[in-house]
Amino acid sequence: MFAYDFFMLAALFVFLALFGGRTWMMRRRGIRVMVIGRGKRGLEKFLEMLLLVALPLWGAALLSQSLGGSIVFLPGVLSSPLFSWKPALAAGMVLVALGLAVFAAALVTFGSSWRVGIDTEAAGKLVTGGIFAFSRNPIFLFMDMFFLGTFLVYPGIFFLVFAAGSVLGIHAQILEEEKFLETNYGEPYRDYRRRVRRYL
Repeated sequence: MFAYDFFMLAALFVFLALFGGRTWMMRRRGIRVMVIGRGKRGLEKFLEMLLLVALPLWGAALLSQSLGGSIVFLPGVLSSPLFSWKPALAAGMVLVALGLAVFAAALVTFGSSWRVGIDTEAAGKLVTGGIFAFSRNPIFLFMDMFFLGTFLVYPGIFFLVFAAGSVLGIHAQILEEEKFLETNYGEPYRDYRRRVRRYL
């Protein structure tokens, strides 16, 4: 294993610890975090539920790759590197590290309003402070940074396709959430949207 393998393995566990720890804390307070797919039908529900399958697959692929091997459950051509360039590797590690910092800051700032999916029943308050003063979607920004950074560290076809698909899917999810937020919060959200950019 190389140093970047250890780094990516640690990054995966930091993400899982942050996500799992925060989810557990909120469940203890009686708040349901996982609302993905709730109230959705047809293609929208299918795409959101697909995320529940795709993310564990991506995590397993990252775990397999960071342990020094190819992605054992995929053909070798999908995990073979497309290029080998140290600046890209370094940039990928920086993106992953910064992304994790953004994620941690977003979880802290979100407080009890954090949800995975759109919670039409108990949305919580509109959060505009902290890191949300710099990005309207810091958790989605983190995901883009983590997926793109992972591709730069492990530049195989699988991680490239996953990163590209995730960026498009995340953008579509953001547009859907913006409609909900405008309907739910009205003018305070519209004012916030005028002041803060969608990503950064």
